[in-house]
Amino acid sequence: MTLAETIYQKSLELPDDKAIEVIDFIDFIKSRSQPATVVQPISSTPSLYQAFSDAGLIGCIETDEQLATTYKEKLDFSFKHGSHT
Repeated sequence: MTLAETIYQKSLELPDDKAIEVIDFIDFIKSRSQPATVVQPISSTPSLYQAFSDAGLIGCIETDEQLATTYKEKLDFSFKHGSHT
């Protein structure tokens, strides 16, 4: 008996909902074996990095290891409140 015949015979013993799951699984396996299509980003849309950089969310500073607890003393937030000099 061939593999296809074996799968067919075994599927006949299953309730309809389980046989549908077998078919869905076979379709899933087939789709995984096909080469994936690569979606290219639209060039007019800025990258996430560029959007964060434009918003001023990316940068670096030189500081000590305790920045998590001392960031309020190290960073200048005056521009956020409209009093940037």
